[in-house]
Amino acid sequence: MDEMEYILQRYSLMESSGTEMYFDADEIVDLLDYFEETGDFDHYEKVLELGRKLHPENQDIRIRICRALIFREEYDTALRAIERIGDADDLELTLLKMECFCALDRFDEVWAFVEEKQVENCEELEEIFEYLAPVMNELNCFDEVYTLLQRGLALFPDNLILKEEYCYYLEMQGLPKEAQSICSELIDADPYSVDYWYMQGRLCLMQGDYDKAVDALDFALACDDSDVEIKVTKAYCLFMSEHYEKAIDVYLELLSDGHAGQNIQPYLAECYMKSEHFEQAYAIFKELLEDTNIARGLALYKNYIRCCIETGRENEAGEILPEMAARFPEDLLLLALQVFVHLATGEQDEAVEITVHILDMVYQASVEGNNVPEMMKNMYSPAHNVKQLVEEIHRLIEPQVKKSYLPVHQAMSRLIEGDMKRFCRKYAKCPPEMVAGYLRLIFSVVRRFSDGQRAKTGFLQANDIHPQPAECVASEHLSSNYLTNGYHNN
Repeated sequence: MDEMEYILQRYSLMESSGTEMYFDADEIVDLLDYFEETGDFDHYEKVLELGRKLHPENQDIRIRICRALIFREEYDTALRAIERIGDADDLELTLLKMECFCALDRFDEVWAFVEEKQVENCEELEEIFEYLAPVMNELNCFDEVYTLLQRGLALFPDNLILKEEYCYYLEMQGLPKEAQSICSELIDADPYSVDYWYMQGRLCLMQGDYDKAVDALDFALACDDSDVEIKVTKAYCLFMSEHYEKAIDVYLELLSDGHAGQNIQPYLAECYMKSEHFEQAYAIFKELLEDTNIARGLALYKNYIRCCIETGRENEAGEILPEMAARFPEDLLLLALQVFVHLATGEQDEAVEITVHILDMVYQASVEGNNVPEMMKNMYSPAHNVKQLVEEIHRLIEPQVKKSYLPVHQAMSRLIEGDMKRFCRKYAKCPPEMVAGYLRLIFSVVRRFSDGQRAKTGFLQANDIHPQPAECVASEHLSSNYLTNGYHNN
């Protein structure tokens, strides 16, 4: 048994028995260093208090007390404790003082100290730069850290700590390409550093290069396969690069290890949904909606509704519509979902009412010169097969359209083309009852027309349909596609 194990065993015995044991000052410092390295700050505080009782005048323990105050962000108290020690020759104590100055925005005193040490050309100058750069970065003092790093790298161009902090600074400034070149230098210098490979993965992620990000993160995990944060980032990159099955494997591994269930579950459910495992996705989204500790965002509702629809639970989807409508009354995609659920449950009048509201919203936005909502913008480039669908619907209803609904039919045609000015002119001349009658006709024809075209899930496949406006907004074909393509962007 080595000395550290012996000290830990004695401390464990003291804690379990409730009997206070004696530790000399060096043993207290060893225990503090151990608990700090392992991130066990509860025991760190207990040992610190023990050290304060046993050795109130020991300088190493008093310095640890100052560090604990800084950790708790009690900077003014820490400064007073540092001043009471009053050892100007102790570099650790002086650097703790500079850290407090940084946190309290007293940078004039920090720069005066740095310049004094530069003039002196003191032996610890490189160590001073190495200490202050991470402190400033962690405090988000980016203007100051840039100045410090420029000075430090001019003096110590090969210093890996300063290069790493500069790389982090560039990452925080949204300059991943510039940071990546420095990160490559760091990896060349230490190819087995988990931190460097993780940084490389984050920089690739920022640039949208998800496959390269996964490669870098795999190298990081080869260095340390226990890092949860790296695994979460890798799963996200797999999700963004549409490797959903691989992302599911990583998320399931994380959940099996008991990590971050609430943060992981929404992404896992989306992966299931994207890979058409709708039952698994439905189960997770339902659980999330029932958890009162989770904020019910719009995306969660939309994903849940889609899974209900894809698994034949239209009535269940309909039960949550009032709550959704109350929370998000003007969301176009949500309105389209409500239309579909009403159609699927045979409530055609409700479907017509909401579709008229959608058209009125688009018309009003165009008349007022506002930008048409993003979802509508995506409707202006119909895929070839959707054009065929619309043309076929128009052909089937042509006799009735000419008789009663020609103005609405013309307005809808202009909307499909994205010609908002002509849509507004035509739509303004359409009485509400004419619009409603036209929509009832469209819905009935679409339902008959689509009977032979359903996929296994009950809908056209995602790649068969591109979102369209007007009469197609509320059809079951296009509602399914809104769900497929629109959920992640909301």
